[in-house]
Amino acid sequence: MIAVLFAAMLLAAPAPAAETRVASYCSPSGDVCYGVFGRRRRVYLRITTAAGYFHRYTLCVQLLPAGSGGAEHARRCGSFPVFRGGAGTWISTIDYARQFPITRPGRYRATWKAGPRLGPSLTFRLPLR
Repeated sequence: MIAVLFAAMLLAAPAPAAETRVASYCSPSGDVCYGVFGRRRRVYLRITTAAGYFHRYTLCVQLLPAGSGGAEHARRCGSFPVFRGGAGTWISTIDYARQFPITRPGRYRATWKAGPRLGPSLTFRLPLR
């Protein structure tokens, strides 16, 4: 129960003034939360867990609509480490533009996996407003 509350607080806690939450999801237990955040017109993709459930995860991003053809609509995935945070939590923040080459204006879908999918995919638009 404490882990559930703590994980929820991490995603819901007041962010620095320059950061905005674009989209987010927390598992029903609250042990795994992830989201899309904007700061200074840049997109950051973050995952937070209540414990060290896994040490790496896969993050896939795709320009929508999927299957539209062309390299810019291809699904792109990367494997990223999760680092120990405070109070037993684990966290990873990815700078979208540095890790994924497609920054064309449009709607994108991001999917987090650690083995199976961790929850629903989230969508965001570029450029951020």
